[in-house]
Amino acid sequence: MRNLAEVAAAVPARLYSSLDQLDMQNQGYGFVLNRAARYITRIYNRRLADVSLTLSQYGTLAAIAETGPVALQDLAEQLVIERSALLRMVQKLLSARFLLSMPDPSSKRRLLYQITDDGYRCLAAAAACVCEAEAEIEQRFERLNIMSVRDGLLPIADACGSEDSSTR
Repeated sequence: MRNLAEVAAAVPARLYSSLDQLDMQNQGYGFVLNRAARYITRIYNRRLADVSLTLSQYGTLAAIAETGPVALQDLAEQLVIERSALLRMVQKLLSARFLLSMPDPSSKRRLLYQITDDGYRCLAAAAACVCEAEAEIEQRFERLNIMSVRDGLLPIADACGSEDSSTR
């Protein structure tokens, strides 16, 4: 087993300068965006707990409600989520009877997912929770500031849909 000194000696010197530049005041985009996303997601999830959904589940239900019956791969591309993670989420929504699966008429090996009446009712109840979460976020961060952040991130979010799936 290697000790810390051996590990440090194996790290190329060029990485030291990069690591020295990274501090709590000047973090890279990824770290800051991830921290902010986790914090905001926590607020939504706390509010959505009243209807037994997470923000990701709510987004999935809303997307399926908007598009109608959809294949898992198409939904994964639309939501920019790994297919395996989406499948786990869809299975939970199927168990809760918010979704149903049916064979794709154009392909015997593919399933389509559709929102159920219970799913629509849950989505309607969840919409009120989302409004509460957004009011809380606007109260904490001033509405104009948070809207400016959202508007600044929209081009990035929109670019995700056009990104080649081989680069994900």
